Amino acid sequence: MSPINPHEALACEALRLHERYHRELIERFSVCPWAKPARADGRTRAHVIVDASCSPEELMPVLARWAADRTVDVAFLIAPRFAGDADAFADWAVSIGDQQREEFLTAPFYPSAPDSAGAIHFLRQTPDPTVQLVRRSRLEEIRAQDPPHYTDIFDLNLRELEAEKAPRTVAASVLTHNERMIEREGRPEIRAILDDIREDRDRTYAKLLPLL
Repeated sequence: MSPINPHEALACEALRLHERYHRELIERFSVCPWAKPARADGRTRAHVIVDASCSPEELMPVLARWAADRTVDVAFLIAPRFAGDADAFADWAVSIGDQQREEFLTAPFYPSAPDSAGAIHFLRQTPDPTVQLVRRSRLEEIRAQDPPHYTDIFDLNLRELEAEKAPRTVAASVLTHNERMIEREGRPEIRAILDDIREDRDRTYAKLLPLL
């Protein structure tokens, strides 16, 4: 039996944790109403960046393949070894979005958020730093529906959304959708799910990362 490649093992585990987050939080509570249909229809993709750093230019083959494949509505770049903080990761996500603005809109998701975080930051606590890409044409179709959906966050400033005087219309709809769900289910219940996935991640990576 050939030895397990630690990079391949990391990619497999990162994808497993990513799926846990989507099934146990996003799909279970309908945080994004089209997430489950997109996955069920095979219209999602994911790529794990196994190196400690990766430039947007290095990702161009993956991104170009997704852009050319019209069956891809949603894609994820997962970076389990990203060493920077949430702001640094957001900047990295922006640099990817700048290259893909013709086809995709991007949003950063990060593993941690302060206890005082608003609904959007709270729900965006993925197991690993993750950039979500949504095809622009698909997003425009969704936005044409009534009422606006959670995905409208892509064009909104998070700090403005969670400020006391958040902009109205779409922003208000996004906040209302998420806040009502959190109030209904209870923040401790959702926090317990996030914590369980995070503990799973910590146990798993404690075995894998020293091998890299």
